[in-house]
Amino acid sequence: MIILNEKEFAESCINNGQIVGKPFFTLSILAKYYYHHLGYRKKKITSLLIDFMEKNYPHYENNKLDWDANIERIASNAGKYTLYQIDGVWITQSELDAITGIHNKVLERLIFTFLCLAKLGNIKNPQNNGWVNVGDKEIFTLARITCNLQDRDIKIGKLRKLGLLELPKRNDNLSCRVTFVDDESEKVLQVYDFRELGYEYLKYKGENYIRCSECDILTKGNKNGTKKYCSACAQYSPQETKTIKCVDCGYEFQVDSKNNRTCRCVSCQREFIKAYDRERKKNRNSV
Repeated sequence: MIILNEKEFAESCINNGQIVGKPFFTLSILAKYYYHHLGYRKKKITSLLIDFMEKNYPHYENNKLDWDANIERIASNAGKYTLYQIDGVWITQSELDAITGIHNKVLERLIFTFLCLAKLGNIKNPQNNGWVNVGDKEIFTLARITCNLQDRDIKIGKLRKLGLLELPKRNDNLSCRVTFVDDESEKVLQVYDFRELGYEYLKYKGENYIRCSECDILTKGNKNGTKKYCSACAQYSPQETKTIKCVDCGYEFQVDSKNNRTCRCVSCQREFIKAYDRERKKNRNSV
């Protein structure tokens, strides 16, 4: 997943109690947010990330020791990485002319995807010079092109022969460089969402794609123009978590929807176990 504005993403996750994608992905961005935006350091960041997981990830307690070790590493490295706040990338008239000149829909949206990734890389690193270091599989997924490994190589080879892509000299380097980046030409199209880059291009070309009213992702529209939601938001999603109230302190927290045993929050459960152990030792010693 490619997030352009990580500050907004982190604040959304915090406000909504939401883990997007794999927990490690969300935690890494949250750590950068706490470090760069709020000025926190390792100890505070670690505490906040653990608290976030306890409240929002039902499976956290099942593997707490491993998660805590990972969280500590994430917190330690938070300052090494930039918290990106990118509004989007602009595609220019010169670049679009080069793409439409291919006269092949599949190759057009493939090179459009490469171009968006290259321009994002240039924003993150001014010395990037149009290189794309994303794996072929992810690029073709973003472009909405389904084909096997051999066909992927053939399509990339065609773009190279057209002079739109440059491949590295080393065979073990799978990066590609987009050769026609032109930031001086007139700005035409701003791409601010990298989830469906292939659809972004098809929408620009006038095809029937709409933004989901719930999550804003691009999705295929219907003939009568009444579609408002993507398939994920339109379908019923079974409840994965539920909120319960601690029987001791009254704190509300989330657990797995199938969990019918937990009745105490983490802190009260620890105290309950300590008290239980003390009572058990006391009874054993009195025998």
